[in-house]
Amino acid sequence: MEFSKKTKIIFYTLVLIFSTYIGYILGNAFCTNNCFLSVLSNVLLTNLITLSGVYVLINLSEKSITEWNEEHQDEEE
Repeated sequence: MEFSKKTKIIFYTLVLIFSTYIGYILGNAFCTNNCFLSVLSNVLLTNLITLSGVYVLINLSEKSITEWNEEHQDEEE
């Protein structure tokens, strides 16, 4: 089973919004002499990490749901 494209877009959009906000807060908190670079680098790093994590979690979820469905189909036969 795979999640629909609409569901994936919703997940990725929500994660992108929240991780951008978290990166912005971190960038301002650790701002030294060039705040723009600090904010930008924190936003990019946070987005990269969270989006890759969500990608892995979605793929693992789809795989485990597929395996669970296959096991239950075998039990019914």
